[in-house]
Amino acid sequence: MKVFIFAVITVAAMSVSAVAQSKGIQGVWSLTEITTTGPDGKTRQMTQPSMYVFTKKHYSIIYVNSDSPRAELDDLSKASVEDVRSVFVESFIANAGTYEYKEGKITMHPTVAKAPGFMKPEVWVAYVVKSDSSGNTTLISDSSNNGQAANPTTLKLKRLE
Repeated sequence: MKVFIFAVITVAAMSVSAVAQSKGIQGVWSLTEITTTGPDGKTRQMTQPSMYVFTKKHYSIIYVNSDSPRAELDDLSKASVEDVRSVFVESFIANAGTYEYKEGKITMHPTVAKAPGFMKPEVWVAYVVKSDSSGNTTLISDSSNNGQAANPTTLKLKRLE
């Protein structure tokens, strides 16, 4: 009887573990912190809107990459080049595509992006994925089609769903 109960508990534990692993990165996340390394390394708490969405095979990343809200441009036809660059280029990140997740690493292949060069078929970016006990996840830049990350960036994501 003890062996039977032990076997049932073991199978149940393995099933829960398998479900948790299969879910992995899937879900909706908010970017809470970015840490850069290298000579100008720093940690920034992200206070502006963000959303990382991972389905079974696809992802979408969109976030405001600034410390304050972007300026509202009421009439784009009257906006300066600097204003447009600040609002749409320098402080806004957006891309989506497919991904592979295996052995603790996610490799993303963008198919649509704010920057056209990021959509080339040979472009990819990989992150090491680490999850903590509260269900949050950290992505650490690992490599890309350009080679190993010389100064890795760490992205902390909080699960929204």
